Amino acid sequence: MNSRRELLQVIPTNLGAKNEFSPSRNGLQTVVFQIPKLPRVMIGRTLRINGTFGIFKSDNSKPSNATLWLDEDPADSITIDGRIGVSSCVDSLSIQNLRGATYSNVKNYNRLCASIVPLNQSFNNYINGCDEEYGQGKQVTQAKRCDKDFDFSLPLLDGFLQADPIDMYLTEGIQITLTLSPDNFVINNAYWRNQQAATPNGAFYKWSDLTLSVETEVPDEAGQQAMMSNTKGLMTYRTYSSFYSVILSNQYNISMLFNTRNTTALIGNIIPSEWVNNFDYNSSMTPQLLYKSDATGVLNNNIRMNSFTYQKAGVRTPYDFEIRSEVTQDEGTADSVKNLTEIEAIRDGWDIYNFYKSLETELSNPLSDSQLNKFDRSKYSINYQDKENAYMIGVSYDKLGSGVDFRNQPFSLRLQSELPADQSFQPHSLFLFVQAENQVVFDNGMINVIS
Repeated sequence: MNSRRELLQVIPTNLGAKNEFSPSRNGLQTVVFQIPKLPRVMIGRTLRINGTFGIFKSDNSKPSNATLWLDEDPADSITIDGRIGVSSCVDSLSIQNLRGATYSNVKNYNRLCASIVPLNQSFNNYINGCDEEYGQGKQVTQAKRCDKDFDFSLPLLDGFLQADPIDMYLTEGIQITLTLSPDNFVINNAYWRNQQAATPNGAFYKWSDLTLSVETEVPDEAGQQAMMSNTKGLMTYRTYSSFYSVILSNQYNISMLFNTRNTTALIGNIIPSEWVNNFDYNSSMTPQLLYKSDATGVLNNNIRMNSFTYQKAGVRTPYDFEIRSEVTQDEGTADSVKNLTEIEAIRDGWDIYNFYKSLETELSNPLSDSQLNKFDRSKYSINYQDKENAYMIGVSYDKLGSGVDFRNQPFSLRLQSELPADQSFQPHSLFLFVQAENQVVFDNGMINVIS
């Protein structure tokens, strides 16, 4: 059978008078793309959401962020996250077919990207200004400063698209629905580093000129006839389920039921609850537990993390020991065991080209005010990291097999930390994402998703 490679492009089906989407300005918070049922094979890894991103002040003017960061942040800066960039705009991602059967539904997709993008991308991509693949921007670049609109081409990192090529005829077409994040999740100012920064009340972002593009394999006439006559098939892929909890003390225990049959990995991150959907803070940051500085009253000092314990039905698994961190945090050295477990939850082991995880991003915030000079967050340069903490939680349950069965058996996490005696604990949000293997059975027009 012969085939040819062809690029398929579609525009949103809920397009208004203008090809613009803005949660607060025109009420268009949902973007829907429908890929028709065709006798083709879709290469999901090549799928991109293309468009133009822009930030505007409340009077529809552009921010005056022309000055690059040197030693400190301008008081009137309006920015987006420099690591996940435009991915911070996607609050939830749903993938269905045109008949309504759901293949994947990921809530808090932007927080998921806050973990899996930094652990996958290379240092060269990170400093490359507005990265063509992820719409990322270093903080000192125009893309991050957002004083001008910029184009983006955004991949969707759900396992349904990242798995094997997709038979578009057997799946009954594809519908992709993106729910956009609120403005105050995506946009932030420099308040965390510069308490003189002005809150950008009324600032909003906008997506415009949107298209979806994906590469497809188009077989010859005989191959297309064979695809249209096929009514049975099996597809296997990995996708994420989302869970949320609030950490209210430095001795934290949680137990929850995933109800996933083939659980392969767990990944998560932490952020102070008051930072989420707050213009004054970056809602996509992934720090460890923090307490307030006496000097500024801002959460910018690390609480010492002591240990993590992962359990299944009361038994420690996949590690039969506590993952301990207190010694490495006291000494200011790499937390190697914890780093290895979280990286393996995303990919196969350490990659020398990945520099997001380093001493600069692990130990960026001081453990106490007296250590401010050891890792100074206020110094920036074009050719180095931003020194903001990249702290993740994660373990891999099964890299080679079909996964671990968590049906009717609870998952437990114990997180122990040490808060200074003179400090009070501030609530922190914990976002957990469970990766599990799904199977879709196609049988004479009937679709059964087994998770």
